[in-house]
Amino acid sequence: MNFMLHKIIFLIFALALIACQRRSYYRPTGEENEVIFICDAIPDKIALLDTLINDTFYTPHESPLFRINPISYQQFITYINYKNIVIFSFKDSPNEEFYKRVFPSLRTGVFYRYNVFSQGDIVIGIYAPTKDSALKLLREYAPTIKEKLLENYSRFLEEKEYFLGIDKKLTKKILKSHGFTLKLSPGWVYRVHEPNFFTLYKHYPDRFIFCYTHEHEKPYDPKYLMKLRDSLTTLFYDGDSILKSTVKVDTIGIRNIPAIILVGAWQNDKNTLGGGFINISFNRNGKFYMLDYGIYYPQIQDKIEYILRGLIIFKSIRFSDEH
Repeated sequence: MNFMLHKIIFLIFALALIACQRRSYYRPTGEENEVIFICDAIPDKIALLDTLINDTFYTPHESPLFRINPISYQQFITYINYKNIVIFSFKDSPNEEFYKRVFPSLRTGVFYRYNVFSQGDIVIGIYAPTKDSALKLLREYAPTIKEKLLENYSRFLEEKEYFLGIDKKLTKKILKSHGFTLKLSPGWVYRVHEPNFFTLYKHYPDRFIFCYTHEHEKPYDPKYLMKLRDSLTTLFYDGDSILKSTVKVDTIGIRNIPAIILVGAWQNDKNTLGGGFINISFNRNGKFYMLDYGIYYPQIQDKIEYILRGLIIFKSIRFSDEH
């Protein structure tokens, strides 16, 4: 039995070694938000990682932030080139030898490695002397694990968003006209509606951005910001409004500036349309900014990828007074 076990582990790592040797040019597979969770010997805990790190958004269909796939180490060969891998192990667990091949020291803690099996992958290792202490580590470090996985997810999405390059001409035009700009890929159509309000549109799928500014600061109150957004979209988007029951509120930093972020679903009863949106609002140097990205793509239910690509665009903002 032990001989067969070592033979299986050797076979997996022989193939893994080949993948590692080719990783400089071998592209990973799987969706950007798929997480392979190698969690032998805890069949009663396979949903734990999902419970600890996942979020659910409604855009308007239910969209999880991550799609977590729990497997045993013997199944790993099928998933060897996936982008996000988490190995949960402890002393004498079935996958301890497997874990040791990736993280040889067997020290207690949570560890990270990149480009292990394929280009751009992240492998997160969780190890402790006992199952209970390993589970405690998983719970304690869940926010950090989530952050690392989201960083890797976002990096792949950024590659997608800017695969065709940057529209430098449009970027410069917006900067000159409005005092700030965004990093935009080719294909966006720019339209100024008022001096303090402009829109950007792009097809395949249909995406739309609006940027609104005001010469005075506004309160960081989610209810106020939702009402303000609805007043703008009613005027410029032919009656769009937020489906308030779907909205999630959070705070983030945009170029070290605190901002309120809203994520949820928009609807247009007049035109029988709907989709997902992300909205960011902040004050800077006495001035208010609201940036909004929406998507209309009824062919797919899971729109979180496009919502995050909107966030990537917003995080690229820069101002004319920056050096």
